[in-house]
Amino acid sequence: MPGCEKCWGDAYMRMRCDSSKSQAEHYRDLLNERKDNPCTPEEQAGLDAKKCPNCGRMAIHPIIKECMNCGYKD
Repeated sequence: MPGCEKCWGDAYMRMRCDSSKSQAEHYRDLLNERKDNPCTPEEQAGLDAKKCPNCGRMAIHPIIKECMNCGYKD
């Protein structure tokens, strides 16, 4: 499973404010904090996501070319 683009971006912002942890450490913290309320497939795919021809959501991850909603591979 690829990383969540929203959480990765949020981790970057946290790192900028709190440099005592790396971006990866902040990312792990965010995933733990959000486990009961995870990001949507669109948020996980990020701003550069493409529309999935299978489910119609803007959730094809730009790096792995897979839909974060239905698993369709582009």
